[in-house]
Order: sequence, then structure tokens, then C-alpha cells
Amino acid sequence: MQVAAGIERINERFVNFFLVEEAGRVVVIDSGMPGNWGLLLAGLGRIGRTLGDVDAVLLTHAHSDHVGLAERLRREAPAKVQIHVDDLPFLLAGKRPPGGGPPGLTRTLLGVAAYALRKGGTKLPPVAEATTFADGDVLDLPGSPRVVFTPGHSPGHCAFHLPSRDALIVGDAISTWSPVTGGRGPQLSPFQTDVDRTLASLARLEELPASIVLPGHGEPFAGTPAEAVRLARAAGIRR
Repeated sequence: MQVAAGIERINERFVNFFLVEEAGRVVVIDSGMPGNWGLLLAGLGRIGRTLGDVDAVLLTHAHSDHVGLAERLRREAPAKVQIHVDDLPFLLAGKRPPGGGPPGLTRTLLGVAAYALRKGGTKLPPVAEATTFADGDVLDLPGSPRVVFTPGHSPGHCAFHLPSRDALIVGDAISTWSPVTGGRGPQLSPFQTDVDRTLASLARLEELPASIVLPGHGEPFAGTPAEAVRLARAAGIRR
């Protein structure tokens, strides 16, 4: 599904990742779970591209539902993999960044766990080789994404601002669906490394110009980052 100019959303259940295309080249932003390979190929087909058109994989952070296809893309495209330095050790080791989860199981969370089990998302596939980016970098990739450092959900979490597409890809800095309650609308993920840093990072997002906010989980938010942040702060963490 095209969600902005040259941005294709790949989605199944609670997983989102994105293809950004320009002049026949593609960057994959986040990469779902290992079992989402068919979704990726279908998404490339929808925009008239193939695996060989993929230049890079940009990762908002090193959680298993965002890095699942990164190593396979690195080998088979082949594509370079990039992540913030603070999440790099976890990506290379195949270990989840530290952080707490919700206090108890719910029916919604059990459904998420069942889907993750089917799609290989309970393990973090290590990536053999990756490079890093830093806050403020404008990457020489389709869409010219600018890195916005938004730690809290993980130590090295980042968003990507694409001014030429009037879009902001926020990873898990803001969600529009809770994996615990099933609640909709902008909110904070119930899974956090440091809630205070997450809240502080929202200020980095609300100042950015865009007309659509694209989260890692939930529907795109058709509005400005400032509005998404306002609603997320009001909703908080839905557990």
C-alpha cells in the first residue's frame, strides 16, 4: 500500500516496514520478522522492483520484529545494513536491547506472541556486518532520509525524516496500536528501555514538518508529528 509519494507500506497483522523508492533504487526501512520474506517480495513487486534494486536496510532499532529480514537482505540483495551505534552490539550479537515489558499477559498480547512464533520473531537473527549512522545524518539513499535520534524504546532508537516525501517514519517512538490492549491511536509502546528518555525524545519529533507519521505498529497517522506527539503524550502507555 502506498502511504506517501514513493513510500510503500508492507504490513501483516501488527508488523509494518517500508520501501522507499527513487529512480529505480530502494531502501528498506525496518525489515519485519524472518517469516515476512514473502511480504517483502510482494511489496517490491507492487512498486515494480526486485530484490536486486534494494540498496540498503535502515533499522530504527534492534528488536526482533524490526530486524528479521536484515541479514537475508544483506546476503541476497545484497544490501548494506545500517543502525545507530548504540544498538549495533545487539544487532551483531542477535540479542535484544534491555528493557521492560508489560506487567501481564492479555488476549491481544497472546495473539501477538502466537504470530511472532509462526514468523520466527521470537529470536533476533544476528547480522554479520552493519555500519552506523548518527543523529542528523542525511543518508545518500532513496528519499534522502535524515536520522533523528530518539532513544528510550531502545538505547539507539532512531526515526527517519523524509522531507521530500512529507513523511516521518518513527519506528516504535510512537505507536498507533497497543500490543497489550489493542487500543488505537498515537501512544507510547508498552515495551521501554527508558520511559523518561522516550518522553524526552518526543520533543525531537514534534518540531519536524510532515503530513503523515508512519509507525512500526498500527495504522499510518494522517497528521503532523506535533499532533501525533500531543496525542501520544495524552495517551501514554496503554497496558
